[in-house]
Amino acid sequence: MVPLILGLGFCVLNFALPQGSSASNPQSLAVGAMTLGTVGTVGAVAGKGSLGKVGPVLMKLCLAGMVGMFLVPRMRSRHVTLAATPPLGCIEDGATDPSLFVQTNVELGDKKMTFMKAASKAVAESLGKPESYVAVSVQDGQDIIWGGSDAPCALCKVISLGSINKENNGALTKAISALLADFDVPANRIYVNFFDLERQNVGYNGATFAG
Repeated sequence: MVPLILGLGFCVLNFALPQGSSASNPQSLAVGAMTLGTVGTVGAVAGKGSLGKVGPVLMKLCLAGMVGMFLVPRMRSRHVTLAATPPLGCIEDGATDPSLFVQTNVELGDKKMTFMKAASKAVAESLGKPESYVAVSVQDGQDIIWGGSDAPCALCKVISLGSINKENNGALTKAISALLADFDVPANRIYVNFFDLERQNVGYNGATFAG
């Protein structure tokens, strides 16, 4: 009786496993557990031979195999879906949007582009973002007064998806102040406001960073 049941079990196992399945495949193991459990159930019912004695254990394997058959494909499917759906609007994972806007009442003259490129690098280094995503806009010669005086001053704004914190903000404020000092703008007449935006509030490449 035992050889017959074992033979039946291996035949069912061979039929149940998909062609090319690996023993390390979670779904294959689940099928195997369920098959052996089925054989054990038959043995338990028959109540004969050594296989019948371990029938209850194999019945538990059968239940575990059935649960595995149900869960493994869904877990794998969910994993593949998440991995294959990158956020819309992003060229690469971790794409961000740090932007710097500077308004000042002084004329930067032919040094304006040099200032902008230096500011771009400062933003990337201070916020730890790739410079390829940094945008800088500078409006010089604006009508701005500070404390009722039109002496040199500047109003700056930084927006970013993350990386807005005390350490980074302090580093970038220092860097911008140093760059503006070359145009006689004192550090105590510079405001730098920081804004940490959420991904759904920033559009890029025809979509938002949230998709």
